[in-house]
Amino acid sequence: KAEWQNVSQQAYFRINKYELSEDMHRGESNGILLFSRYRDENDLYYAGIRVDGNAVIKKKSDGAYHTLTLRKVLPGVYDRNANPNLLPTDTWIGLRVETENLDVQRVLIRLYADVGQTGIWRAVAEAVDDGRFGGPAITEAGHGGIRTDFMDVDFDTFAVEHLRAPRVSTTALK
Repeated sequence: KAEWQNVSQQAYFRINKYELSEDMHRGESNGILLFSRYRDENDLYYAGIRVDGNAVIKKKSDGAYHTLTLRKVLPGVYDRNANPNLLPTDTWIGLRVETENLDVQRVLIRLYADVGQTGIWRAVAEAVDDGRFGGPAITEAGHGGIRTDFMDVDFDTFAVEHLRAPRVSTTALK
């Protein structure tokens, strides 16, 4: 129930089964995701890896989603019916999201992944919310959390910690 502002959170996910539902909401944007700065169901950030193999960082503002970054990180070509999930199953996938204020108007969100629980975290996406999409950045503290779509998933080692001091992006994503 705690609220966090400048925070790092991480969890490991293991997809046991992908549900091939006929539901119209099953699609390429489904995935394994971490919420940050969750104010309510209409205002939050989320970051993770989608079933189409893309790392994503989004802001939801007043109920509307705004993509801040989308970057291909897993091989393969997504197809709703023929190839509906590029995320590995029966493999631990770690996600770490760092969310921090750069100043009173900008928020930096970084996403890291550890596929296979190797202990090696790779930067897979980064975005700065400066208010250009969906209104002002969410600079207030909020809740963290986990989201998955159309999957039977195990979770392990969910951890949350305050970031000590704001950091500025200094490395390029590879």
